[in-house]
Amino acid sequence: MMRHKWSDKSKSKSGILHRIATWLRSVEAKCALTVFLGSAVLLGLFFAASAPQRYSLKVGAISHQTITATKDVVDQITTEERRKAAANAVEPTYHLQEGATEEVMSSLNSLFTELRTVQQYGLTLREEGQTADDLRYQTFEDSAIEYAQNLVTGMVLSRYQATTLLRTDTEDYDEMVSAVTTAVSNALNTTIREGQVNQSIQTILQIVGYKVEISLFQNIVQSVLRSCIKPNMVIEQEATEAARQKAMEAVEPVTYLQGQNIIVEGERVTSNQLAMLRDLGLLEDNSYDFSIYGGGALLVAASVLVLVLMLWLLSPEILHDVRRTAVTMLVLVLAEGLSVLMVKIFHIYLAPMSLGAMLLTGLLGYQAGLAGTVSLSMLISGLVAGSNTSFSTEMVHLLLTGLVGGVISVLFLKGKPQRLRIVVCGLIVSLCNVGMMLAVDLMTSSDTKGMLDHIVWSIGGAMLSGVLAAGLQPVFETTFNLATPSKLLELANPNQPLLRRLLMEAPGTYHHSIVVANLSEAAAENIGANPLLARTGAYFHDIGKLKRPLYFKENQMGDNPHDRTDPYVSAAIVTTHTRDGLQLAQKYRLPPEIQRIIVEHHGDTPVMYFYHKALQQADGKTIDISDFRYDGARPTTKEGAIVMLADTIEAAVRSMPDPTPQAIEKFIERLVRGKLEDGQLSNSPLTLRDIDGICQAFCTVLNGVFHERIEYPNMPVPSRSSSPEPAPAAEASVEQAASNEAAPVADTKDQASVEPAESEKEAEA
Repeated sequence: MMRHKWSDKSKSKSGILHRIATWLRSVEAKCALTVFLGSAVLLGLFFAASAPQRYSLKVGAISHQTITATKDVVDQITTEERRKAAANAVEPTYHLQEGATEEVMSSLNSLFTELRTVQQYGLTLREEGQTADDLRYQTFEDSAIEYAQNLVTGMVLSRYQATTLLRTDTEDYDEMVSAVTTAVSNALNTTIREGQVNQSIQTILQIVGYKVEISLFQNIVQSVLRSCIKPNMVIEQEATEAARQKAMEAVEPVTYLQGQNIIVEGERVTSNQLAMLRDLGLLEDNSYDFSIYGGGALLVAASVLVLVLMLWLLSPEILHDVRRTAVTMLVLVLAEGLSVLMVKIFHIYLAPMSLGAMLLTGLLGYQAGLAGTVSLSMLISGLVAGSNTSFSTEMVHLLLTGLVGGVISVLFLKGKPQRLRIVVCGLIVSLCNVGMMLAVDLMTSSDTKGMLDHIVWSIGGAMLSGVLAAGLQPVFETTFNLATPSKLLELANPNQPLLRRLLMEAPGTYHHSIVVANLSEAAAENIGANPLLARTGAYFHDIGKLKRPLYFKENQMGDNPHDRTDPYVSAAIVTTHTRDGLQLAQKYRLPPEIQRIIVEHHGDTPVMYFYHKALQQADGKTIDISDFRYDGARPTTKEGAIVMLADTIEAAVRSMPDPTPQAIEKFIERLVRGKLEDGQLSNSPLTLRDIDGICQAFCTVLNGVFHERIEYPNMPVPSRSSSPEPAPAAEASVEQAASNEAAPVADTKDQASVEPAESEKEAEA
């Protein structure tokens, strides 16, 4: 049982790994990798543009250049100083300390009692008959002084203080006690606050200074007060801290706004300036402002995500084509790189904001142009936010001009492949930029000179976008072999080498392709497909017949080599013309979209004529119809399916004996139904409504080709020397002349139209 469980887990794990490996080899994985690599390059360019210049400065050094804030930054040192000052200015909150007054008075009385004991002890040491002067200079033995010091416990009594007390008279001592006790009591009644004890002591000293004997005042009173005085009003810590915190929070941070000068050239660098530069990552001390890079990464990710989502909604086929995905990312990288150069070297408004919209619309279609417009507008407007001189107004300018100018570019270039229109588009976008600049500047600024400066640079940016787009589009077309409208127009030129060869070496196939192209273009226009791609693909769909043109009936002049060829060989020759056409297309570097039409225009239909011939020659042998099928893929695009139907219908309708409009319509419906039943349209994105539209377009074109002709009367043409006839006769002569010249042409045309039809029926049915 355990072995079976382990085996199941191993199989499950290997299956997951196999699916992952398969996905990594898929087109979707390659497209995802392309988007990832393109995003990495965009991020690198963004970091290169956003990374600020770094400086080597110290406190007290002289700055040789003006340094501005790359973004809003707080002067932390100055802000902290102001907050401390605000906190210190807050008056503490006090409350009355119960029993503090009684405690101070009790301590004071106890100390005075101890000091009185020393004073009284001094009286016992006096000799009889001593005068006041004698007492002033009386000396005492060390033992007496030490004994006096030991009598006092409430304070540390120095030798000099002990000597002073021993020399003091009782009257002077009593005056000191009375004066000090009264002053302290009064001070306590008016409250002594915590933190203000020294001020209270100084006040008491001033009060008792003139009442107390000088030696006692200088040596005893101040020490007594310092030993006994305590506040009876203490600070309420929580309330005081709350008030101080509130005062600190009320102080606004000192902020330097983006673009504001932190240091002016020639100034001496201060500590707070250096701290701000360090916070901005502008110092060469291994400090980095990682918030800039984090914000840049988020912005690039958001812009790429918007691009992918819009492409997924508007044109998902781009995300399933490595070549077109690579073109999209490369255009974004190119537009951002050029914008970085303009921002860093010249001026912000010279950034080619509309370049991506113009290039992507011309190269991949209007859907890619719209997606690129939104993505690049976000990217470039955010790009300049990291520069040293940008402001929010400039970001709004760039965002508006990018979005509005890009949308105008897409609308103007949609379906218009002419190169000159790209340059004209630059002029139109410049006018839009002028309007956007005026709208924002009139609301936010009164600086006329600055407004004109912005307008001039934005006009330059729009013109630069047009010129660069016109110059770069052919480079992208050639490098990536894109089927752009301009490229398709060039390929549709009759002087294109392959078409020229087709005309000279296989004229019947050439004329057949012209009619198929007309049918395909009309059908594509009717259902909303790409008419230019359908027409150009139809021109080249049969170029494989150039290898053996005489094996196809429309190019034969009577002799048919299939009459003496084995049906298997004939079928192989006929069905190989799709592979031969692909090889020629690759040799001449035709776009992959046209190569796909060449390979798919027959799907895997069988060549019934040679299959029937093989059955007749089988002599009972089994004939496999797969030997007579084309090895091409079934059409996967609308244009490929249209060319397949047009090719079949053009060849078959020419074989109709009486191509009336009703007969043509029924015949077309029968042929299209046959393709549907055979599954040839199963892989194409055509809907039933599209198929109805295709049939209607085919009927309209073929009815114009096989229109009724008038029958001209058979009359002789008079000679030029004969006399003039009356007006009616002259008109008849003109009609007869037209009849004589047109009738052979019509006969020839009818004959030519029958033979190719037969050839298709015989060789490619």
